[in-house]
Amino acid sequence: MRTGHAPVVMGILRRAPLNMLRTLQQNFSADVSIGLLRDRIEHQPWILAAALL
Repeated sequence: MRTGHAPVVMGILRRAPLNMLRTLQQNFSADVSIGLLRDRIEHQPWILAAALL
């Protein structure tokens, strides 16, 4: 994981879900934190499914 292209790829894979959550956060009210949004999606996965469509 420390040589070649692996660090770059892992960085992209770590940031992609956070970027998606930040985009969802803009659709919700501004007072919803990313942690709270993660908890809501965990208990209500249709929030994420509706946002992807």
